[in-house]
Amino acid sequence: MSAARKLAPPSEPDAVPALSPAALYETHLKLVWRNLRRFGVADELLEDATQDVFVTVHRRWESFNPQASSIETWLFGIMIRVAHYHRRTLRRRLARLVPWFRGGSLHEISSELDGPAEVVAKRQAVLLLDRILDELGESQREILVLVDVEQMSVPEATAILGINLNTAYTRLRAARLHFQSAVNRLRATERRRGGGGNDE
Repeated sequence: MSAARKLAPPSEPDAVPALSPAALYETHLKLVWRNLRRFGVADELLEDATQDVFVTVHRRWESFNPQASSIETWLFGIMIRVAHYHRRTLRRRLARLVPWFRGGSLHEISSELDGPAEVVAKRQAVLLLDRILDELGESQREILVLVDVEQMSVPEATAILGINLNTAYTRLRAARLHFQSAVNRLRATERRRGGGGNDE
């Protein structure tokens, strides 16, 4: 019996699977790319912003504490700071950019396994989401993306954004109202277009 006990090593509940910046890049590239766009980084700057996120991850890797937060929470904090920087960069460079251009790279990242109809539907949904998010202020956009798009809890979002719980719920409520209003407005516009074929 004592020999049998020696065969079973003690469990280590606090052991954390090994993870490296390179592995994080492989597993979280799509998440970083799509959320930088949702946080307001223009398509023209997405590649640079994504690279900046992972350069920051590599530089700060030793500071990540798995007992203090999940890797996703830590990564979202970096994403938000990088998005702030690149939005300022865009404002400074706006005269030299072509704001109406939409490259396909963001949407090509999504699902290669879907059929043509599913791909078209998903791209339309992404474009609609991006369009409405572009109407929101920075603070409302961030809380809405974290909670309603990425399905984080409100306390998790407050930890990333550095705000208190009451402020988070106030911003989220306002963002949801704005989002619903925008959806209703776009639906009404589509209905008018669909039924407005009488003008010659």
